[in-house]
Amino acid sequence: MSDYTLKIAFIGLGAMGTAMVERLLLAHYSVTVFNRSPEKILPLVKLGAHASESIATAVAHADVVLTCLLDDHAVLDVTRDMLVGLPAGAIHVGLSTILPETAEIVQKLHQASNSHYVAAAVLGVPIAVRAGKLTAFCAGDQSSVETITPLLATFAEKIILLGDENDIKAPNFMKICINYSLMTALELMSELYVFAEKSAVSQSVVKMALEQIYAHSAFTRYIDKIATRDFDNVNFAMTGGEKDAKIFLKAFTEVGVKPELGNLLQTRFQKAIATGLEKKDWSAIYEVVRTEAGL
Repeated sequence: MSDYTLKIAFIGLGAMGTAMVERLLLAHYSVTVFNRSPEKILPLVKLGAHASESIATAVAHADVVLTCLLDDHAVLDVTRDMLVGLPAGAIHVGLSTILPETAEIVQKLHQASNSHYVAAAVLGVPIAVRAGKLTAFCAGDQSSVETITPLLATFAEKIILLGDENDIKAPNFMKICINYSLMTALELMSELYVFAEKSAVSQSVVKMALEQIYAHSAFTRYIDKIATRDFDNVNFAMTGGEKDAKIFLKAFTEVGVKPELGNLLQTRFQKAIATGLEKKDWSAIYEVVRTEAGL
């Protein structure tokens, strides 16, 4: 079967999912889309996607189903719904940030239904999706991974295989490690910028130091956003940060690690949401740090 004859269903049209579907359509794949908020479907239909009114009909003839969903609860619900009509042998590619244990549950659900699951946790933001610059961490049976790799390559420049079906939790472990590093860096950046402001030191000095320390584009993006207080251009929403903090705290706690910074950051996100910043970029925790410092 040629890559371009694959029948693809995509479920979950948030900012990331929408950008991924755009890339698949640009690569001339046939994509059927479903989202619980139907208004997000129309712009993609105008680009050539096929709309579906339910999960079951979206996946009824699919060779590959990609899901990009909010949280573990949504992933489990959608997986159970799709299995009602998913053809035998079809492949479900999970792109969401979820607990490793949830990936294992999803895999077992598919095994019981004679279908396949590939964990494909992705690192990046919508602007990186549209540039084809994501990183994808994958695990699953070799044949399924080979089938879905060209699809991932439409929006990911790096596809890193972390194992086979016995390693299905590895991509989500990796995503937690990297996103927790980035999340805690937001706290550090915020504290340093506020420290400079309180000390009457130019923020450009802190910005220069941070750019030397954090050379990766993921970090330099947030160094600039915090320095300019550019929180309306959302790479990752505050509510998403609060959700991820819960995932990280649970993952760490379940293996006996106390995530001190994670506890602090959950408080930061909750305060930000409570003070009307829920639609801002997650780096706007800086505003919480400033407020607590009396600025």
